[in-house]
Amino acid sequence: MIKRATKLYEEAHTYIHRFPNSKGKGIRIHISQPREEDASKVRSFNLLINEFADSLNIIRRKKFTDSHMFESQPTSIQSDEVQCLELVEKGWTPEVELKPYVGQVFPSYDEALAFYREYARNSGFEIRKATTEQSKKGDGYSRRRLTYHQKQLVNDVSDINIGSVRAFKILKQTQGGFVNVGATEVECKNLKRDMITYIGESDADMVIEKLTKKKEYLHNFTFEYWVDSKGKLCGLFWADEEAKRNYSVFGDVVGFDATYRINKYFMIFVPFTGIDNHKKCVTFVVGLLASESIESYKWLLMAFKSTFGREPTVLMTDQDPTIKQVIPAVFSPSCRHRLCMWHISQKFTDKLGSHMSKTGVLKRLNSLIWNERISASEFDIEWQSIMDEYDLNSNNWFNEMFSIRDKWIPAYFQDCHLSRLMRTTSRSKGENYFYGLMTNADLHLIEFVSHFETAMEAQRFVQRKNNHDSRYTNPEIITKLLIEEEAAQTFTRTVFFEVQTEIMASMLTCYSIKVVEYDGITKFSIKDIDKDVKHFGDFEVSFMKSDCTVSCSCLRFELTGCLCRHCFYVLRMSGVEHFPKKYVSRRWTKDVVPRSASGYNTCQFPTNDANEDFKAMIRDIYFSVDYCVDRLVFNMEKLKLYRQKVKELTKDVEEETRNAQPMTNTAFIGSVLGVEKRDEVTVKVPEGIRNKGSGPIKKRTIGQKETAIVNAKKGSRKCGQCGKYVDHNARTCQQKANVATSK
Repeated sequence: MIKRATKLYEEAHTYIHRFPNSKGKGIRIHISQPREEDASKVRSFNLLINEFADSLNIIRRKKFTDSHMFESQPTSIQSDEVQCLELVEKGWTPEVELKPYVGQVFPSYDEALAFYREYARNSGFEIRKATTEQSKKGDGYSRRRLTYHQKQLVNDVSDINIGSVRAFKILKQTQGGFVNVGATEVECKNLKRDMITYIGESDADMVIEKLTKKKEYLHNFTFEYWVDSKGKLCGLFWADEEAKRNYSVFGDVVGFDATYRINKYFMIFVPFTGIDNHKKCVTFVVGLLASESIESYKWLLMAFKSTFGREPTVLMTDQDPTIKQVIPAVFSPSCRHRLCMWHISQKFTDKLGSHMSKTGVLKRLNSLIWNERISASEFDIEWQSIMDEYDLNSNNWFNEMFSIRDKWIPAYFQDCHLSRLMRTTSRSKGENYFYGLMTNADLHLIEFVSHFETAMEAQRFVQRKNNHDSRYTNPEIITKLLIEEEAAQTFTRTVFFEVQTEIMASMLTCYSIKVVEYDGITKFSIKDIDKDVKHFGDFEVSFMKSDCTVSCSCLRFELTGCLCRHCFYVLRMSGVEHFPKKYVSRRWTKDVVPRSASGYNTCQFPTNDANEDFKAMIRDIYFSVDYCVDRLVFNMEKLKLYRQKVKELTKDVEEETRNAQPMTNTAFIGSVLGVEKRDEVTVKVPEGIRNKGSGPIKKRTIGQKETAIVNAKKGSRKCGQCGKYVDHNARTCQQKANVATSK
């Protein structure tokens, strides 16, 4: 009989652990009374049932005790059998006479507790009290749950990459201690757990639904997605109205660089970055791709082109071979594809070798490629001279870089307007780092969208602050020249300070060494004595007084959109007092960005009118309380009176809502995400994404140069044999080997 009970126990154990907990169902199990020698086995099985029930998060479960369990078994079950009865949905209601009902009121807490204990005993399950610490008010007990405000705070701080444990610590600090929180870290973690459960396998469907709603509610919002033949998500692309307004004025120079590990599916994040009128980074549009194939990047750039309607003047990327093929296929030749100079120059040391790098060739190459004052023909001559002198004509890599010099050498971009604004992908790298602070590799797609919107709000807040400072603050005028005052009224503060520096330098470091005039054009030979190598030397400025046209050989205005010190010197010497209107680049002015036509906050949108009104009402309440406290903080008597009125109002609310149920985690998550929980999956999430360079174990290859840098930071150890700080020890020391050989 013991063997049979053991066998049945093992069969039940196997069945239970194979039961799919994703169904949200529980098991009611009846066990008949065994013999005494099997009692320990039944008790062990009882613990297993309870553990399994807990893992399924069953609301009510059977209480299997040695006395009650045996008395309540049906007589039809044999004495040594284990039987799994029917599956029951969550929320099972016992068939007993004494039942609680909705709206039932109890005279006291103790009577309510006694009632539920009796109800549980008759029904066959157990209950426990929530946190029973007496509150500071002395008029009730705290409950072990998060309030709506606490849930909102935990969710809000998660958008800036603060986890559940740190969020709980923030609650503790803001609410005056752990006791006042009324919950523990577990409840904060459970909120995250419930969100993951809520999303389930419907992540792709939810993010598509959310962005589709934004397209419906927000003016001029663009959203596109791409699904393959198997129904898996391959790409997402979206841009709001403010991004389009920024692109309309700052879209002349654009850079994009893919970044990774910002979501749990390893989808590649591709933000398109520009430079605003404060010379800060501005994000135009973003994309998520499931692969880095030609097809994926072509879809992304086609969506970019159709969204904005015009191509950028310069498109900055790294040397990705896929992008090299896609850009000419999507954009016209008028869009210049520029490669990152920094990435190319960093390879010089590896391609030259350690010996060649010490000969001076590295310094000459860097001096040549970063020189913006030489022409394309002068660059070719100097490059060939370096190749001949250091015998590099047979180096295939240098020959390849020379063949594509029109894609990365500044001398070949002198005819391209504003090309100096972006010569490397450093701005894109900086933006990727910024977004990395707000995201992590465990985010679902719909969570990532929320985190990205938070990051965009931070970026746009800085932009709005800079706009406000430029419009409503007056910078200090140093030279008292009218041309400087007009520049201060026209340009943003950041750009004006650069213009002011050039005006000051025109008076301090520049002087004319030769003036020639013919056919109404005056040519000035300007000597710049600034020690900065970028400015030092001789420059030629042409000036036509009839229409106030001025141009300089340094090409600063053509490449950056701002006049140089040499032009300001000539204008001053020619008696020009006002700032020439033709040399006011619109992209650097204060009011270049057009106003929004919709009035919406483009990052936060209404999922429906009722939900938005609800959130707005809560915000108004918080702001009102904060305002009153701020005004009364120095008046203790009135602050006490205000607290008393709030307490009275709180008591009234407590009396009127005594039987009101708190918002569940599921309802809260639905309101936060703005989408409903789905039972069926239409679009599948991407799987098996492998990024370039990931390798067989998803680790990138580390080059010799990077390895040497890492080893150099570790420092050397002192050899016990030779007593020197070197990269060997006493066992491998050459001195020890020499001594042994001599013996």
